[in-house]
Amino acid sequence: MHDLNTIFLDRWIVLFILILISTMSLKIQAQENYTPMDLIPERILDLPDPCNNIATRTWGSDDQRGNLNFLTAERIRENLGLIKLGKVYDLAHMLEPGQMGFAAFLDFKSNLGQWPGRGAGNSITNNEETLGNSTFNPNRSGVLQFEIGTQLDGFNHFTQGGITYNCFDTRDPKYHLHAEGDSGDLPNGNPDENYVFRGHARMGIENVGTIIARGILIDVGELLREREKLAGRDPENFPSADYEFSPEEIEQALLRQNMTLGDIEPGDALLIRTAWAGRYWTSNPADPRNERLKYLNNGQDREFLPGGPGLNWRAVQWTLNRQPVLVAADVKSIEIANPLHGPDPFHRPGHVSWLSSGIYMLEDVDLEEWSADCEKELKDTDSSSDNLSQKSCYIGTLIVQTIPIRGSGGSTVAPIIIR
Repeated sequence: MHDLNTIFLDRWIVLFILILISTMSLKIQAQENYTPMDLIPERILDLPDPCNNIATRTWGSDDQRGNLNFLTAERIRENLGLIKLGKVYDLAHMLEPGQMGFAAFLDFKSNLGQWPGRGAGNSITNNEETLGNSTFNPNRSGVLQFEIGTQLDGFNHFTQGGITYNCFDTRDPKYHLHAEGDSGDLPNGNPDENYVFRGHARMGIENVGTIIARGILIDVGELLREREKLAGRDPENFPSADYEFSPEEIEQALLRQNMTLGDIEPGDALLIRTAWAGRYWTSNPADPRNERLKYLNNGQDREFLPGGPGLNWRAVQWTLNRQPVLVAADVKSIEIANPLHGPDPFHRPGHVSWLSSGIYMLEDVDLEEWSADCEKELKDTDSSSDNLSQKSCYIGTLIVQTIPIRGSGGSTVAPIIIR
């Protein structure tokens, strides 16, 4: 009887494995036979007009919030109604002294109050202060930046010749707050070296407040790691620093999740996992990594060479067509940022396209734990016909709280997804 039970058990195991292989083969075949849902031209010749695009026409000439206007009170109630499990995913990276920014490194000094303290309770106040020059990184400035680590970029961050969303001229000195010195040839030139100002009177990050959106995880990294494994390559080495993700790959990732374009609504937040953070920088308890300098510096840590993989320009256009409130990814710039690549017709076309179109950018998010849970649920329900249960993991309530710094072009944030 024992041998008979063993035979039946072995047969069930073999049958289960065959079902899994068959399911995976069918999915791969479906991806190979797929037809693009949103056909993007091979060449995109123009950037969106920051003075006249679908967002400026929809929200009006005085608007400073862009597609955040989609998130009405009713939409926010619906987005909060998605919460069923009470499961929280922290999407922010841990910040430490030495954290690299583009203009400076994070550094601060902790001060211990004087012993023995004040009053009967011996109260001692401890605080942190920023440093003008970094002792942690003496070759670069060390300051507490507003846009470092996981960050939300606002509309003033990248412009077309100084012009950003809704035709705002960021170089016009009449909109510069707390200005000092000679403005020189602004706005159609450069100021004197002594000119300093502290933010803009329009389009500052203080207009954002709290974002409560429907967040959609698009796990293109897992799709392509599967293909690497099938090709006999180590999936842990994907993506390379110069990999450019296409709209076709994004759509096939959606299909793998049993989702289509119909599952994305204007005003949703698109969170694209490339798996780059999974290689170098993640707090995922199952597989933590802390090679943040490689993450930020094109896969190496020998020199200051900021860059990494990201969306190609056609994929940027694909996201624009979805009219999201924001686009996020687990990479430095969301779009491809290859410092070893020659000049393109446009510098950072993704940045200027998104921000000119009233779409915020959420950079450097950690999507590994969320992705791992969804991958497990997807495989557990692969043989089920309940597509709703299979795709529901990839949709959650995204909450992003900005720091209301008047006139700032962005904010360090600690976003969360709640399921």
